[in-house]
Amino acid sequence: MTYYSYAAAAVLFLAGLAGGMLPFVTAWDRHSAVVRRRSLYDKSAGQVETLTALLLMGYAVLLGLDLLMGGAIDRNMTGPWAMLWELLVMAAAPAALCTAVVLISPPPFKKALSVCGGLFALLGQTGACVLMWAFCLGALTGAGTTPEVAQQAFAVILDRQYWPQLGLFVLFSVLLGLTAAYALSLCWHILCRRKDDFGRDFYSFVLGVRARQSAGAGALLLPVTAVMFVLYPLDPVRAQELMPLPGGAELALSAGMLAFPLAVLLWYMISRSPVPMQRRSLAFLAMLLLLAGTYAALGRF
Repeated sequence: MTYYSYAAAAVLFLAGLAGGMLPFVTAWDRHSAVVRRRSLYDKSAGQVETLTALLLMGYAVLLGLDLLMGGAIDRNMTGPWAMLWELLVMAAAPAALCTAVVLISPPPFKKALSVCGGLFALLGQTGACVLMWAFCLGALTGAGTTPEVAQQAFAVILDRQYWPQLGLFVLFSVLLGLTAAYALSLCWHILCRRKDDFGRDFYSFVLGVRARQSAGAGALLLPVTAVMFVLYPLDPVRAQELMPLPGGAELALSAGMLAFPLAVLLWYMISRSPVPMQRRSLAFLAMLLLLAGTYAALGRF
C-alpha cells in the first residue's frame, strides 16, 4: 500500500459517494420549488443536475475503462470481490444515463428520473462501501491472489464480529457522501456564476442555503469521526506508509482529522455572511479540507 494509491482510492470513493447523493439533492430542490413556490430552487436544481450528470458520467467512464482494460482496480478483484466490483460498474452506467436524460427531459419527469438515477448510484455505492472497507483492512491482497485466498478473506472481513465496525463505516460513508454532495454543489454554484447570471439575490440565496446544508451535514459527521478517532488507534507502520514523513507520521495523520471541524467552520462562516459570494474562496478550501479529512479518517480503519 502506498500513499498515492490510497489517496486515489479516497478521491474515487468520495466522488462516488457524492454522486450517489446529488440526484436526491436535485430531487429535493424540485420538490421545494413546488412546495415553497420559489423559482430559485428550480434554478439551483438545474445547475446541480448538470454537475450530477458530469460527475456520474465521468465516474462511469473511468470505472468502465478500468474494467474493460484490466486496470489497477480490476487487477485486484478476484473471487467474490469481482462480483461486487462488477455490480459497482454495472450500476454506474444506468445511474449516469438517468442523470444525463434529466438534462433534456420535461420538468414533470426530472424529479422521478433524478430519484431513479440516485437509486442506481446508491446500489453501486453499496458494493463500493464493502470494497473500500476491505481495502482499508488490507483484504484486497492484489493481483495474483488465488480465488481460494480471496474467498477466505471475504469470509473473514464479513464475519459477524466485524459487523459493528462495518456499520460504523457505512454510517460514516452515508454522512460523508451527503456532506460532499452539498459541498460540491456549493462550489459548482460559484463556478456557474459567470455562465448563468441569475443576479445577486439568487447567488446570495443559493450559496447561503448550500453552506448551511454543508455545515449541517458536516456537523452530523463530526461525532462519527470522533468515535473513529477513539476506537481506532493508528498503527505506526501504517501511518508511515500513508504519511511518509521523516518523523511524526502518526501525529500528522491524526491531525488530518481536524480538517473535518475546520471545514464545518468555513461553511458556517459562509452561511453567516450577508454576501456569501465574497467568501467563495472558503468554499473551495473547505472542499480540500473535506478530502484531506477523508484520507486521514480512512487511514484509521
